[in-house]
Order: sequence, then C-alpha cells, then structure tokens
Amino acid sequence: MAETGCAGSREKSRRRETLNFALLLVMFIIYALVFTIAKFYDYYNVVYPCAGITNFCILVVLLFNNVNVPAAIRNKDRELYILAALILITGINLIVVHSGKGAFFVPVNFLIIWYVSDKLYLSRRLMTVLAGLYMGFLLFYLFIAYPRLFTTFENYKYNTNTAATFTIYTLLCAFILLEIFYERSGIVGLFMVTLLLKGFQLSLWHRARGAFIMLIMFMIFRFIIPKNWWSVKPLYILLCIMATFGSLVFVGLYVVVGATGANFRMPFFYKEVFSGREQIWYELFLKLVDREHPYMLFTGIGTNFELESFFEKNVHNAMYNFVVIHGIIVFAGILYFIFKRLMKLRTNITRSRVAMCAMCVIMAVFFESYFDVDLIWADYALNLIYLLLFTGNYEEED
Repeated sequence: MAETGCAGSREKSRRRETLNFALLLVMFIIYALVFTIAKFYDYYNVVYPCAGITNFCILVVLLFNNVNVPAAIRNKDRELYILAALILITGINLIVVHSGKGAFFVPVNFLIIWYVSDKLYLSRRLMTVLAGLYMGFLLFYLFIAYPRLFTTFENYKYNTNTAATFTIYTLLCAFILLEIFYERSGIVGLFMVTLLLKGFQLSLWHRARGAFIMLIMFMIFRFIIPKNWWSVKPLYILLCIMATFGSLVFVGLYVVVGATGANFRMPFFYKEVFSGREQIWYELFLKLVDREHPYMLFTGIGTNFELESFFEKNVHNAMYNFVVIHGIIVFAGILYFIFKRLMKLRTNITRSRVAMCAMCVIMAVFFESYFDVDLIWADYALNLIYLLLFTGNYEEED
C-alpha cells in the first residue's frame, strides 16, 4: 500500500511538473513572437492589448497547479489570504477612480508571480532546458531576426529603447545557461565575456540608457561585489531596500534636482540626464495628493487621466507606478511579498552560483526600473518567473 501511495504521489508530481513546463513554454513562445514579429507585437500590445489577461489566465492555472488552495484555506494560509485581499482591494480601487480595466492585471499578475514563485517546481533538467531555450532564441534573434528588424535607424520595426531592453534582458536570462556549464568547464568564461561585450555594443548602438543601466548593474552585482557580501544579512537587506524604497527616494531626488534647471548630456546617448521624467513624476504626484480627492493616496489615481507633460500614460518607474496608479495599500502588500521572498531566497543564492547569477539579474532589473517599468511589464512576466525559479530552486550538484 505504501509503495502504491508513493508511486501515485510521484505520478502526481510528474503531471504537475509537466503542466508547469507546458505553461511556461506557452509563455516563451508568445515572448518570442512578440519580439520577432512586429505585427504580432502590434496586435498583442497595441491593436488589441491582451498580454495582461493572457498572463493572468496562465498564472492562475500555475497557482492552482502548485498550491492546494482548499487545504491552504482550511489551514488559514496567511499569504493566500493577503493575496486574495490585495486582489480585491485592487479591483475596488480601480472601480472607485473609474480606471481602465487593464490596469487590474499589472499588480495582480505581479503579486501572483511572487506568491507562487517558491511553490513552482521544475526539475534541474527542465530548468536547464528552459535556459537552453533562452540561449537558442537569443542566438536566433541576434543572427537572423535582428538584421531584418534593425537594418538602419530609419527602418526600425520596434521602438529603439524597447528593442535594446528586450535584447539585454533576454541576454541576461540566457547568460544563466553559461553559468550552468561554467560549473563543468572554465572555457565557458570566454563565451560569457563575448556575450557581455555584444550586449555593450547593442545597447550603445541603440543609445538606450535603460538597457545599458541593466547590463552595468548586472556586471556590478555579478563580478564586482564580493560574493560573500550576499551572505551578510544587513547588507542584503539594505540592497533590497534600495531596490524598492530606494526607487521612490530616487524619484523624489530626481524631481527636486531637475527643478533647479541643472542638466547635462550623457556620453554615448542622445538624451540629457533630465529629459522629461521629472515633469511626469511631479505631475503624477500632484494628481495623487489632490486635495479634492484625498482618498486617492489610498486608492491610487488609476489610468483614467491624461498627462500634460507626456503623450502616453507611462510612469517610467515600477515602484512609483504601484504607488501612483494603485495607492499605498496595494504598494505595501506588494512590498510584503517582495521582501518575504527575497529574504527566503538569500539562503539558496549563498550556496549556488547559478542562483546568485539569477538574483543578480533580478536586482539589475529592479534598479533599471528606477527609469522604466520593465520589472512589471506584462511582456516580461515570463522572465521574472524564470529568474525567481532559478533563484529559489536551482541547487548545485553534489
């Protein structure tokens, strides 16, 4: 009977793992199509935005596939209750401020990813396969798709910043495969250097500050900061605070300094340091603390507004986006899940170089999202799931 029970349990685990991989594979296929076929990108993000709801459906299936929800409810799982409450509050807030419905999926999908990240399971073999898919796609993109999409500045099929950020983000995800093989052969280090140099060349060619910052921050975390610093809890907590609250402090300082009129042009890039974000962030702050609508500090302002300082509703800062669009309650809940997971992940990244590499990418994206929303953009949801999976589940071979 015991053997039958064990066999049944193993079969159930295999089915769960197979479904996990199948769902991530679907997300990967969509990811590849979005950034290699311009018409698919337009349909998916512009003509008929469906990235948010597609991710939501997949994430809900992942949640129920990896979490025994009825048992969690019976056991009064605090995190599940907080997740449910935050989803409800998000919906109510958006109704109160008459926001666009699509805004609902931004914090909700982000919350589900962080909640399910330490419950999602793939074997080491399937995780390596997933890393291999990223590397294979990166090589296809660089040698086949890229020359077709970006022949000249006048013939770009994608926004130059979007293209560069996608390239660097994908490159860093693929870099994890090299970390896996570096365990077996030091010669892989040569390919690591080559890939990073290619990343520099592309980010400078596109003159994309965000992509360049992401790459630089990754290299600082991965190759400059001493490895033993990750095991020092106070330093790790400080890094987590800088990645989250630091983003809001940066917004405030940027606006204050920008208001003085000080400015200068950055080398290699076509924009000045203060090129408009300070105006966007200040205008959004005034909307958030509007005396006629004092409740907006708690509900957020939603997306039913127009900016005088910019032509589209882009907050250009991931953490500030949550505060402004969804209010401080939802923002506090998001911080709860981020810090809960990051504290738990610290143990694994101190004993696995691959897991540490994945964390370096996550932190690089956090800091790049001081200037943009790539941390929470629907098209990059797979990347965040993938990185959290490696950070939490990948262990070195004995």
